[in-house]
Amino acid sequence: METSFASAPSTESLRASLSASSYEAEIALANNAKDSESMQYSGARLSARERTIVLLMGHGLSNKRIARQLSIAPETVKSHAKRIFWKLTVQTRAQAVYRASALGLI
Repeated sequence: METSFASAPSTESLRASLSASSYEAEIALANNAKDSESMQYSGARLSARERTIVLLMGHGLSNKRIARQLSIAPETVKSHAKRIFWKLTVQTRAQAVYRASALGLI
């Protein structure tokens, strides 16, 4: 299954298509991962918090909105994002979401 970043839906359409209950359910699933420390898939390991953040990135939320959602500082989200990029060997948020999804991390 190939995905083109150029044809990806806009942030507004992603948010509109996501009902509040399914959005909260996905956050709860990411937060309540079986192994809260980290999980290993194809050599890539992300903590439960990192998986939550990459999931929220996939829903189009900015660092500031993610920080508000998780009650943490925006700088903390930025630090998590940098670590996610390093672990997944990517350079953009879109690449991080795609790689995490392809590896079964989210």
